[in-house]
Amino acid sequence: MFNSLETVFKHENIDLLFRTERYKGTFIAETNNSFSGYMKRKDFSREWALSFPAGRYVITVYQRYSVYQEGNRVWRNEDYLNEVGHDSRYRSPSFVIILDCEMNSEIPSWDRPLCSNTVRNKENPLQAQTFSSIEKAEMAAQKYSEQRFKAAVLEWFEDYDMY
Repeated sequence: MFNSLETVFKHENIDLLFRTERYKGTFIAETNNSFSGYMKRKDFSREWALSFPAGRYVITVYQRYSVYQEGNRVWRNEDYLNEVGHDSRYRSPSFVIILDCEMNSEIPSWDRPLCSNTVRNKENPLQAQTFSSIEKAEMAAQKYSEQRFKAAVLEWFEDYDMY
């Protein structure tokens, strides 16, 4: 039996990334610019991902690391696990930044921009901009937060291609 994407992933759940409360789980999944609620690491698996119908999308599981606002870190995950999941395309920790406002990225072959809360790679805007270290990601998040964005630094834990 399949889960509906719309019942698990909601765009308004993005607000969970920028809160300073501590949750029982620090892992959150994203697909198509919509987010699940927080879950524990053990709740995510290939079997969990396969409970959704096939389609043209990727489910990415992130571990929340820190939140920046107005140039300052306002929250840090004290329970952060410096590890990568079994089903990750990355073999060492990689980090992304998600903003509280969507940004447009121009895609040369598209007739409209790609709107996403995830900071995109400048050379390939279809991909998220990844940072190889927490320090680099936090420096970039701080700069974005100085531009009136709230910025969440997340570790790319694992991902599931749902084709």
